[in-house]
Amino acid sequence: MGEWDSSLTRVQPVFNELLDRWPDGEPWLGELWELAALTQSDALRKPADIGKLQPSETPRDRPSRRGKVFERTVAPPLDFLRWLLAHPEAMQVRDPINFGAKSNVSREWRRKLFSRDAPLVSEARQEAERQLAKRASLRGRQKWWAFEGFSHVDCCLLTDRCVIFVEGKRTETVSPSTLWFAQRSQIWRNVEAAREFAGGRQFGVILAVESGRDGRAALDAAIHSLTASYPHLPPHQQAELGRHLLGFTTWSEIVSRFQLPTSCLLDHVHPSLPP
Repeated sequence: MGEWDSSLTRVQPVFNELLDRWPDGEPWLGELWELAALTQSDALRKPADIGKLQPSETPRDRPSRRGKVFERTVAPPLDFLRWLLAHPEAMQVRDPINFGAKSNVSREWRRKLFSRDAPLVSEARQEAERQLAKRASLRGRQKWWAFEGFSHVDCCLLTDRCVIFVEGKRTETVSPSTLWFAQRSQIWRNVEAAREFAGGRQFGVILAVESGRDGRAALDAAIHSLTASYPHLPPHQQAELGRHLLGFTTWSEIVSRFQLPTSCLLDHVHPSLPP
């Protein structure tokens, strides 16, 4: 990405301007939902009351937004972690010697899980389940059983009623796969992570891209990867999650719709911006 990093040239400049002007999200948050939903025929309708952005999760000063609004860390869905542990044969092992592990303990547990020795596989599964039940994925960083990592959400917008994740792209494309399970699209991983993170609130994921062509290509790819991305869910749950990918909008549409200065769309990373 470098000097064209979408987070620094698109996501943060545009959403910082929106948040500076309208800190509680009115009226732009609901309009953003509707703008994206125009591109996705089966998208979930905007809630009648979308709520206001929570001040504790949406700081007024720009530097404090990093880690909360921008690049927020979100835990992987537990159900998918459990499915991977129950189906190690479905995972792609790129390092059959060290199994991508940094410690001897992690390496040994992964060796057992990926072995063809049924008792060893069973032992590893039981140990993983014991640890999952004790710590859950919220504290699963660097754990040997964490075969899907934490997501870093480009833009996370929280109200008392809903959660909206924005996946922002410029020159880069949406990753078509995750590390251990090549069939799982980054988009659908984030949609499922949004559901778990929302904790019962309404939720949706929006793509923000450079052009309509980019957005349509990303949506088409997502539609084709929906079933393969959710092997642990029955068809009706897959379809329901599919509705929470609200659609896409372009950066220029956002700037035009909310009359933001075109200077929000940076050509490259300014030297004075933080890395």
